[in-house]
Amino acid sequence: MKFIFACDESGAKGYADQDEQYPGQVGVFAGLLVPESVLAQTETALEAAIAPNRGTDGKLHITGLQAAAQAALRHDLYDAIRRCQLPCFWYAIHVAGFHAHHNWMVGLLDDAAEQARTLGNGVKTGSSREKPDSLHVELFRALYGHMVAFIEERSPGEVEIEARTDRVDTPIAKSFRREADRLLDTAPRKTVASGFDPVANKVIKREIHFDTHWPEELRITTQVKSLDLKIVSDTDPVVVAADVLANSLYHHFRNRGPDELYAELNRPIAVAGHPLAESLDAFCNWGGGDLIGDRMFRHPKAKPIAD
Repeated sequence: MKFIFACDESGAKGYADQDEQYPGQVGVFAGLLVPESVLAQTETALEAAIAPNRGTDGKLHITGLQAAAQAALRHDLYDAIRRCQLPCFWYAIHVAGFHAHHNWMVGLLDDAAEQARTLGNGVKTGSSREKPDSLHVELFRALYGHMVAFIEERSPGEVEIEARTDRVDTPIAKSFRREADRLLDTAPRKTVASGFDPVANKVIKREIHFDTHWPEELRITTQVKSLDLKIVSDTDPVVVAADVLANSLYHHFRNRGPDELYAELNRPIAVAGHPLAESLDAFCNWGGGDLIGDRMFRHPKAKPIAD
């Protein structure tokens, strides 16, 4: 079975060494899933909502529309998404939480390097600091994981995925593909660290091996036979719908009240006030909570999460 997964981002998308620019700033990636068997009907329904707003060049310039026209476009697109019964997905991360985790990891690496120097083994290693992780890539990885989880819950098996997005640079696109491949890859891995031993006058290396063993109840039977990442223009109605969805979710989180400002982002309660809340509540079972965005990257000012 083949699916088209259209996705887009909104809000922050920098690197982990950057802190939030305002309280509660988030980055959001959102998308919708279309079985290839109903793609033509879906594109027709979405284009009917978009076409009246296209310019003479055939492109949609959303920011150039008046506020009333933008609201009408969102309304019509939401209506088409509901009529087509398209499952919608999102993933959001607090910038301050992503940054705080980065600083914590840097501290751990620096402490480990200092301990190694204290031991006085004489081996000289390079800097422990690596290039900060990309929020953009982290958001895509999590969103793609949600999409795969949905297929696993509803119709597991062998699938083909055509992921469509726009405005993505080539290096980021390659990172997307790499992270998507890694998600279902449980093959053994190894990391090689090297240093210079001045006593022996030679470079020495150490290997760390990683093996993944999932318990039976957590094993995924869905197999992504092929993943085709396509960078498309805004003439694609499905990607336009994903763009509007991502932007609306960003504004939804941007306008949270004081009591919700630092709360969890990746549970149905977080999007309860959104017009597409029912379409976004795509899973039969949401499990016990999001362990990455809402736990590992939780905002430093967030209230403790009850287990």
